[in-house]
Amino acid sequence: MENLYDLTIIGAGPVGLYAGFYAGMRGMTVKIIEALEEAGGQPQALYPDKMIYDIAGLPEISGAALAENLLTQLARVPHELYLDEKVENISLDDESKEFKLQTDKGTHRSKAVLLTTGSGLLSPRKLNLEGEEELHKLGRINYFIKNLEEYSGKEVAVLGGGDSALDWSLMLEKVAKKVHLVHRRSSFRAHALTVAELEKSTVEVHTPYLPVFLSTNGLVLQRVKSEEIQKLEVEKILVNYGMMTNHVDLNEKIALSRRGRIQSNRQQETNVTGLYVAGDASDYEGKAPLMSVGFGEAVLAINDMTQKLKFSHSLQTGHSSSLFGK
Repeated sequence: MENLYDLTIIGAGPVGLYAGFYAGMRGMTVKIIEALEEAGGQPQALYPDKMIYDIAGLPEISGAALAENLLTQLARVPHELYLDEKVENISLDDESKEFKLQTDKGTHRSKAVLLTTGSGLLSPRKLNLEGEEELHKLGRINYFIKNLEEYSGKEVAVLGGGDSALDWSLMLEKVAKKVHLVHRRSSFRAHALTVAELEKSTVEVHTPYLPVFLSTNGLVLQRVKSEEIQKLEVEKILVNYGMMTNHVDLNEKIALSRRGRIQSNRQQETNVTGLYVAGDASDYEGKAPLMSVGFGEAVLAINDMTQKLKFSHSLQTGHSSSLFGK
């Protein structure tokens, strides 16, 4: 662990895995540290079966398949991957300009650090209705899907109005007996294309309604600004109200934006020299929270650090087709 690396990446989600590959392709010595027991980040851990549609060159791909592809790509370059290890503190030595990363298992040293920690520690937004915890333990209420087959032939209620809720409704339509989509507003906060697909689907939409009571065989809805009540008899409830996030305080000097993300410039460098950020963890004017953008941010960060920081060896230049071509 005490060996000095050119770059240490914290977070083995999609952006972190691609950053490891790109840095390795440039000839940097790379280490990736991930707190979870498996690599792949949120797509792998929370919705491995859910399809992703907005990555260039991939018409559609599941979260699990994306993680597998990124690990295959990463395997082409030398790297070290540490799983089930949580980074607790990052400090910068003023004299050597080296970073020391203290984890729950030891200490790591690095010339540069790239944070690809996503949204931080995730916890789902809940309904806060009586009986919710009991139904969750029984598997009747869930906040994300790991196995679509659990919903096969069942009547399902999906709660939410964003991209995730609509995407899951359309995915569940393929396996469930019946899908109900419940949203508290008449309009949805999803991409226009997804809304158009929903309108052509067999998903039964209930708007504007709020869940007000949970029962053993479903839930009770109340129309917004009305006394009207509607009962839904469903076997499964999927709550898609988003995630509450909490960034781990890795370094007290790191500047955060008003949204609680890590503030960076357009080269993805934070206010701490040599400490960079990419993906959902970063924030700057004009930020677009897309995975495809995060891949580009990783490239910008790595290219910038190769120019600013002194490495003891020459780094690769050129296109991947030249470096890996036969």
